[in-house]
Amino acid sequence: MTAYLIANYDVVDPDLYRSYQQQSVPILVGGRVLVFDPASAVKEGSPGAQTVVIEYATKEAALAAYESDEYQAVVGIRLSAITNGRAMIVDGFSPPSG
Repeated sequence: MTAYLIANYDVVDPDLYRSYQQQSVPILVGGRVLVFDPASAVKEGSPGAQTVVIEYATKEAALAAYESDEYQAVVGIRLSAITNGRAMIVDGFSPPSG
C-alpha cells in the first residue's frame, strides 16, 4: 500500500536549510515529492508554515529511506534549521472493495 512521509515545520535558518536540501537526496530514494509548500494555509491548530509530502510505494520503503544511514547523517541539519517540527510516515487510503 502506498505510504507518505509528511513533514511540517517552520524554517528559522534558511541558509542551513538550503544545505540540508542539497544533502537530503537519501530521503528521496524510492520516493516522489508530491508537496513542497513553504507557506501552507493553516486552518486548524498550530502547525509550521512549511509542509512536505513524499510518496513511497510502501510504508517499509518510506521507513527504509528515513532510517537509512545516509539520511540519518543529514537529518540533524534539518532539525537545526527548523522549529515547531513534526514528521510522520502514514499509510495511504485504500477504499474497501466491493
